[in-house]
Amino acid sequence: MVDLQKRHILKLILGSGAVAAGCYGLLSKRQTRNPGIQSPSNRPTRGSEDGSGLSNRKIVEPLLPDQTEFLRSFGFSQQQVDQMLLNARKMQTPDRISPDDVFLTANQRAVIPATIARLGRIQRHFGHGYFNILGFNQLLKSAAATIGIGRFTVEEMGLLQWLFYQDAATYGFMGERVVNDLLADMRPSLLHYDTQSGQYLYKRRSKPLFDRMRADIGSDLILTSGVRGIPKQSALFLAKLIACDGNVSMASRSLAPPGYSFHFSGDFDVGSAQLAGENFSRAFSRSEVYRMMQRLPYVTLRYPDQNQAGVRFEPWHVKVNE
Repeated sequence: MVDLQKRHILKLILGSGAVAAGCYGLLSKRQTRNPGIQSPSNRPTRGSEDGSGLSNRKIVEPLLPDQTEFLRSFGFSQQQVDQMLLNARKMQTPDRISPDDVFLTANQRAVIPATIARLGRIQRHFGHGYFNILGFNQLLKSAAATIGIGRFTVEEMGLLQWLFYQDAATYGFMGERVVNDLLADMRPSLLHYDTQSGQYLYKRRSKPLFDRMRADIGSDLILTSGVRGIPKQSALFLAKLIACDGNVSMASRSLAPPGYSFHFSGDFDVGSAQLAGENFSRAFSRSEVYRMMQRLPYVTLRYPDQNQAGVRFEPWHVKVNE
């Protein structure tokens, strides 16, 4: 087992995120000890003597060793160390630009507004709820046949296809692909429509899990996002790209790219009725709903703190096993 003191310092250096979890896995195999790390009993403290002759010591935080030197002590190369520290910083500050971030080309960025506008017209045509489960197969046929929507241009389809088929690992997203076909559809007969939230859940796996959570937590638990088809995920990701000025890497640290979202296969998001617009923020991790979720042994988060997909901590995203 890895020296716990050394592991604690590693976490202080890297913080929480994908890299920390990955490093811990490597550390469990290496079993390397660093004689330069002081044990708790030898940790230096500062204090002064009072009139009774007793030492009035104050507890201080452990002094961290040099980051690079400490990580090199595990046997990692300098290149691996640099990448670990860079990835850790990305997870700690996901909304900041990183030196190795990947951006869309100028031509791709120019097409985003028109593509989002067309998807918006489609959503208004079908309704917000049904748009969540709409597939591109039906969407493209309807768009071409509806004057108020119109056909997707070659450039718009090129952007949508790039977002779906591009290997997300090339811009830093390390999650697994969920669906391989851009035209993959969902079967409405397999889905349950939740009238309170306007969201859909799979009848067989997702709805029983949400119902069980609701029974244990109470009415304060709400469903904020259920099943999402590829068009819906594409619309969300395009909107995120606008907010990130075309930075695909930054966008993927907060939202899975189309084809990589587990909302397609059954995952769902929950929130607290008390938080309203703050449910998709760190505020949810401080809510009573989340504290109660942590006590439920059958609830697992898809993107917990220290996840290895390169996604920020999502305390609201519930994993549904297949």
